[in-house]
Amino acid sequence: MSDPKPLLFSLYEQASVGCGGAPSLWTHPADERLRINTLDFWSNQARIAEQANLDLFFFADVLGLYDVYGGSADAALKWAVEAPANDPLLHIPALAAQTRHLAFGVTVSTTYEHPFSHARRFSTLDHLTGGRIGWNIVTSYLSSAAHNFGLDQMIRHGDRYERAEEFLDVVYKLWEGSWADDAVVADKSGLRYARGDRVRRIDHEGAHYRVAGPHVCAPSPQRSPVLIQAGWSERGRQFAAKHAELVFVAKSNPEEIRAGLTDIRNLAEARGRARDDVKSLTVLRIVTAPTAIEAQRKYDELQSNYHLNAQLVSYAGDTGIDIDRYADNEPLTTQTEGLTSYVMRPDGSGKPLTAGEVRQRFARVTRGSDLILVGTPAQVADRIEEHARISGTDGYMLNPLVSPGTLEDFAELVVPELIKRGLYRTEAPRGSFRSRLREDSSDRLPDSAYGATFRFDR
Repeated sequence: MSDPKPLLFSLYEQASVGCGGAPSLWTHPADERLRINTLDFWSNQARIAEQANLDLFFFADVLGLYDVYGGSADAALKWAVEAPANDPLLHIPALAAQTRHLAFGVTVSTTYEHPFSHARRFSTLDHLTGGRIGWNIVTSYLSSAAHNFGLDQMIRHGDRYERAEEFLDVVYKLWEGSWADDAVVADKSGLRYARGDRVRRIDHEGAHYRVAGPHVCAPSPQRSPVLIQAGWSERGRQFAAKHAELVFVAKSNPEEIRAGLTDIRNLAEARGRARDDVKSLTVLRIVTAPTAIEAQRKYDELQSNYHLNAQLVSYAGDTGIDIDRYADNEPLTTQTEGLTSYVMRPDGSGKPLTAGEVRQRFARVTRGSDLILVGTPAQVADRIEEHARISGTDGYMLNPLVSPGTLEDFAELVVPELIKRGLYRTEAPRGSFRSRLREDSSDRLPDSAYGATFRFDR
C-alpha cells in the first residue's frame, strides 16, 4: 500500500453574523461572530489558518436576505441568517497582506455580475495576492437577489446555467486571450511598457453580453483564478466537468460522494481533461476535545444554543419553499427554482420530503445527513481518514460551528493527529493556488482545459 497523501483543508466562512450550516450558533457564549464588522476578527481567523498551514480561506456569499420563510425577511434578520451580508471581496486584500501562503476563494455570481468588471477584479486580486485566488462560480438562487437587481422574478435554473456558460466564455477571452504572454515589456530605457500588437480586443457578441475589450489588466500570475464549483445536479455536474478545478461537496455519505465524483470525472475525461484535474473538498464539521466526555459536553452546549427556526429560515431561502406554510404530514412541492436536492428524499425514490421530515432532520446540529464528527482528536482523525479512503475526496472544508473556537480546536487538536497519519502537510503551502492543486505545479490552466482554448497564441 502506498504512503498516505496529505489532504487539502479549507476554512468555510461568510462575511455574516449567521454563517451557513448552523446560522443561530452566533448565540453561543463562546462565539465571536458579532465582531464580523471588524478587521480584527477576520485578521485573527486568517492568522490561525495561516499558522495551521491550511490551503484555503473560503468566503461564501449571498446577494439578498432570506425572505421566503413567513413571507418576509423578519425571521432572517432576527436570527442573522447569512446576514448582514458584507462584501467578502473587500476582505481579501487586507487578509492577503497579513499572510504569505494562505490562498483565498470567494463566491461571485454569474447571474448578476458583468464579466468585464468581474475579470478586472479577479485579475487585480490575483496580482495583489501573488496568485493565491480562486473563484467559486455560482448562478444564484435567491428571489430577493433577483429583486435587488431589478428583476421581477428569479431566472430559471437552466437559463442561469446558459448565462453562466457565456459569462465564462467572456472572462476566458479576457484572462487568457486578450494579452499575449510576451505583451508586457516593462522597458524603462526603451520607453515601452507593453506591445500594442500583442494585446487585442475580444469583440464578444453573444445572447447576453457584448464586450469589446481588450482586457484592461496585464496578465496576472494565474491568468484565470482557480475555478471552483459546487453544483451537484446533473446540470451542475456537467458544468463542473467542463470548467471546475475544485468541486465543493455538501454530502456526508462516502459512497454517494465517490459515485458523484466519479461521474464528474468521467464527464471531464470525455471532454479531454485529465481525471486528476478535478479536485474536491467535502464540507466537514467537528466537535472535539481532549476526552470523549468533554467533546460530548461541547456538543450538548452547541445543541442548547442551536435553534430550529433559524435553520428553517435558511432552508426556506435555499429551496424557495416557505416550509412555515406546511403541516408536518404534507409533502413539499418540487416546483421550485431553488436547491431541489434539499427537497427530495435521499433514497433515490424521486419523491419529496414531508415538512415534518425536514423539521426532524434539522432539529439537531447534526442536520440529519451532514458530516459532523464528535470525539477526541484521535477519533476525529480516524474518521476523517476512513471517510477520505471510502469517498475518494481530496480534502475537507471546515465549516465552523463556533468562531473562532472550531478553527482553533482543529488547528491545535486535530491537525497533530492528521500529521501522524500522513494526512496533513507539515510545511506551509507555497506557490500559486493552482500550483498546489496540480502535479506539474503549473500556475496556468492546463492545455486540456476549456479555458485554454481561448489563449492568445493558440
